[in-house]
Amino acid sequence: MFTKQKKLYSAEKYKNSVPLSEELRAKKRLLDEQLVDNMTSRKKFVVVCGPCAADDPAAMEEYLVKLERASQACSKLLIVARIYTAKPHSNGEGYKGTAFQLSRDDEIDINDGIMRCRRMMTGCLKLGLPVADELLYPELYECFDDLVNYWFVGARSSEDALHRDIASGLDVCCGIKNPTDGDVEKVVNSLYAVASPRIFPYKGTQIAASGCKTAHIVLRGGYRSGAYMSNIDGKSVEIAKSMLRERGLNDFVMADLNHANSGKNALNQIANAEIALKSGVNGIMMESYLYSGARSDKYGVSKTDDCLSFEMTESLLKFLNEQLED
Repeated sequence: MFTKQKKLYSAEKYKNSVPLSEELRAKKRLLDEQLVDNMTSRKKFVVVCGPCAADDPAAMEEYLVKLERASQACSKLLIVARIYTAKPHSNGEGYKGTAFQLSRDDEIDINDGIMRCRRMMTGCLKLGLPVADELLYPELYECFDDLVNYWFVGARSSEDALHRDIASGLDVCCGIKNPTDGDVEKVVNSLYAVASPRIFPYKGTQIAASGCKTAHIVLRGGYRSGAYMSNIDGKSVEIAKSMLRERGLNDFVMADLNHANSGKNALNQIANAEIALKSGVNGIMMESYLYSGARSDKYGVSKTDDCLSFEMTESLLKFLNEQLED
């Protein structure tokens, strides 16, 4: 049984309520261009960095200010702020992200949550950092398309037809994660679908999408038979790149340092960063926040997956910057 609780605002109302100035629109376009250009030139190593799920706006603002300062000291890195507004969970339980903000009556208010997310993203762009979000609910794409510079299709969504179709119409960078079982062939197939023209129904309209040529795969490891498996070593990355080249696809590969690759232990991201750098990936994704660990009731600590502290993150960013060749 379905129960209609409340009407969501139109995408236009969200955008008008938390608007972008012309200056900010221009900054967003410039960041888009820098990321797209780097997808081809690969002059800089891409780092997508932030908490597993965005939560407290004050903590996020403090984190983003620190991240922007760190990015200024890392000239060989192209740092993108991870502001995930909604989060899936394997069993459907857990913190769902800022888009599902609780009202004073402890009831979910998605309208208020989306406004809150837009304010966080707007603040990030004002600092000059690109914004990354997960394309979890296609219905919400148009609520954030003027703010997000880098979309990601998650491990639980990458084989879904609608997620692939929406991603195929993106004109910004997009990362496609391998499924939770770690099967790289499946994510290569997903990338082929996203990079190809699509025709599909969406909100009562037949849509034609041209194919996203700046989409790429993200290796996040896998879980099979009760064990975590990593896939960011040199051999795994070369196999993935070979498969991509055989299909004529973008061979830009990003390594997710956390999730199955870390065995769900955020501290393992530190060693994984060195492994990934040596394996020949073109970028990484890491989960970090102001403070390490995972707790639901502490400021600046992840409410979902375990994260690195900002102190650890800054050291890791400096290490990566030093290791990269001029």
